[in-house]
Amino acid sequence: MGDQPQDVVYVVSVKPKEGLLLPCFYLWLMASLYRSYRDFLQERFPGYRQVRKVTLDAGFTCPNMDGTKARGGCTYCDNRSFSPALAMRGDGLSLQLDTQILRLRTRFPHAGVLAYFQPYSNTYAPAEVLAGIFEQVLDHPDVVGISVGTRPDCLPADVIDVLCRVSRRKPLILEIGLQTANDATLLRTNRGHSLAEFREGVARCVEAVAAERGQGFPGFDLCTHLIVGLPGEGMADFENTARVVSEYPFSAVKIHPLHIVKGTRMALEWERGNVTILEFEAYCQAVARMMSIFPKNLAIERFSGDAPSDQLLAPSWCGDRNAIVTRVEEILRGRQGEF
Repeated sequence: MGDQPQDVVYVVSVKPKEGLLLPCFYLWLMASLYRSYRDFLQERFPGYRQVRKVTLDAGFTCPNMDGTKARGGCTYCDNRSFSPALAMRGDGLSLQLDTQILRLRTRFPHAGVLAYFQPYSNTYAPAEVLAGIFEQVLDHPDVVGISVGTRPDCLPADVIDVLCRVSRRKPLILEIGLQTANDATLLRTNRGHSLAEFREGVARCVEAVAAERGQGFPGFDLCTHLIVGLPGEGMADFENTARVVSEYPFSAVKIHPLHIVKGTRMALEWERGNVTILEFEAYCQAVARMMSIFPKNLAIERFSGDAPSDQLLAPSWCGDRNAIVTRVEEILRGRQGEF
């Protein structure tokens, strides 16, 4: 997937004359450090060697953009910097899906397709509207599952009921943005929700999934999104956020560094000297510490991420995914058994 850490594939090479096997044990070493998202997907979709996301834009907005809770959205956010689906806004979902799958097939002809409703808050609509939107992709023959990105304050009971009904037909992953467990930071960045609202939304989902499984249905998986390096935060904040996440049965987590993106309100703060960006080593140390707190069965979907070069102002190192992954894994190997 485009937004996952780059995995190194297990390779065996053979010297033609000697027949000597030279195994690469990197994948085994990685598995001993943390659970990869690839492993999680292989468990959920055992019939596919690969499952890849294609991003879709269903035309949603957010309650901290439209005035329901605030205006302007999160101070750090410009969806154009991370969601390619926005370029297709206005196209019907069927056209978006077919176009994205056609592109995917040039590189991954046999991969299962995970339809990913990514930009903005994809449960921020009446339940009956959401049911109709998800219905448009459920029956596509290439779609093996659905991933839905949203906010914790956009998960009322009737919407969760829709998600449960969808998950009875195909696997569903609900991706809930927390970013940080620090209420002061949530307020400063204009998130428009509190930690308490995150807890309430997740608790409703956990209860609903338990009820589904009690009736013999699969329920849906939960993933959360975190940002490391938000203004004013330090290691104690990162550790606390990791502990909060660990209280709940999340299947996966996404972590990425704070980006300063052109045109955002945080970019103005940064240009005025009011926002300090974590250095590469501090970020890697923070991620490694958080990963040491997470439960071992929590899949790490990614712990790197960047933005297009024409939009990114800082940090300059965030596009070097290999360097981030290598350094974090070095730290984890050096600290095995320490925590």
